[in-house]
Amino acid sequence: MKVCDDATPMRVFIEVDMLKEVHSFRYLGALFGSEAVCGPEIKARLAMASERMGAIERLWGSQTLSNMLKARLIQTLVWPIVTYGSESWTLNLDLTRNIEAFEMQCYRKVLRIPYVDHVTNTEVLGRMGQERMLLKGLNHAS
Repeated sequence: MKVCDDATPMRVFIEVDMLKEVHSFRYLGALFGSEAVCGPEIKARLAMASERMGAIERLWGSQTLSNMLKARLIQTLVWPIVTYGSESWTLNLDLTRNIEAFEMQCYRKVLRIPYVDHVTNTEVLGRMGQERMLLKGLNHAS
């Protein structure tokens, strides 16, 4: 795979065998594409993390765990799924908003806030005793 504006196919040989040119490939669990866009990878990561949130649903309903501990569990068990391979991401505004929305969905799930309730993100973060942190955990986020 090559990443450049030149559409001319590459011809790479190992001994007498020509390697096949591909437009994307998965390496160590991260998807790399020739267009150098990371939207599909981020959306796949968010979907996997959302599945994990659902798989450990029993924790979120527990009355014996504090919201602070539940937030730490999210940050330990769910967020690494999102951030895996993030070193190669180039974020735009839409992708940044998707990641921020996922973070808030996690906290709203813990607090059992229905989507129809109009609770601000600031109030949700206050109830959880948290600040926005998921994007700050990415190497290239400022």
